[in-house]
Amino acid sequence: MSEDGMSPLTSLSARVLRAFSALPPDENSCPTALPWLSFIRFTHPTALNKGMLSPSMCLILQGQKKVLIGAEVVEYGAGSYLLSAIDMPVSGQVTQATEETPYLGIRIDLDLKEMADLMIDMQLDPLPAARSGGVTYVAKSDDCLADAFLRLVAMLDIPQDLQALGQLVKKEIFYRLITAPEGGHFYQHLLSYYQGKGVSEAIVWIKANFAHPLRMDELAKIVGMSVSNLHHRFKALTVMSPLQYQKQIRLLEARRLLLSGNIDAATAAFRVGYESPSQFNREYRRSFGAPPLQDIGQLRQQGVTL
Repeated sequence: MSEDGMSPLTSLSARVLRAFSALPPDENSCPTALPWLSFIRFTHPTALNKGMLSPSMCLILQGQKKVLIGAEVVEYGAGSYLLSAIDMPVSGQVTQATEETPYLGIRIDLDLKEMADLMIDMQLDPLPAARSGGVTYVAKSDDCLADAFLRLVAMLDIPQDLQALGQLVKKEIFYRLITAPEGGHFYQHLLSYYQGKGVSEAIVWIKANFAHPLRMDELAKIVGMSVSNLHHRFKALTVMSPLQYQKQIRLLEARRLLLSGNIDAATAAFRVGYESPSQFNREYRRSFGAPPLQDIGQLRQQGVTL
């Protein structure tokens, strides 16, 4: 319980609502004095939207959300969080939100180097993989994690405290995430990141070269792994193969190009690496539920920007 007798989640909700009170009612994101911390609010359920989730953690304070991680559909609500330790293509939608009781969340960007250094410096013991799946997952927050967030958010009103203690509480939050029961795969990914090899390096390479043909033997050589081991480890962490990951990046980038400028589908397809416009159209429709022209028209009607 906080000093006012409310639970940490209730106290956090009140503070987030107060922060949004100075913003337009249709504003969904509220930045803070900390560039890696932001608040989220939705007053109505949203359509299912696909995008690239950067390394981050979002704790739901109020409302409910549904996410598609690979082939898995996960619904979660207040007190649960979505964590991604990699750049991951996901689909998500807010399923429970009203003007009277909006969806509220807190997002913190994850600094993987800082987290890996913390893990090594504290000599944290390896955690067992307590669940199947990769390093993008939904988990339940405990009181210690929620309380750390409450203390961090409270410091936003006291700049002196924020300057002196903000980084310490950030490290505490990172520690809680690494040592959570669901953190086994996360631990191994951070260790790989710290060592600068393996799947982490493969993801960086694919993101930088997504428009080029992906040859598994060449990628395996770059990251110092066998083809079979790379494929196995990549799928264990991302719940998709390297080729599937590349395809999702290509399609998301093509969607961004189509929405942001005067460009036709064939040109977008070639720019992101497709040689066949018909194949691009088929895979685009399969991924986003509509052909490019129709999908972009719907996004523009909804006022969506990517």
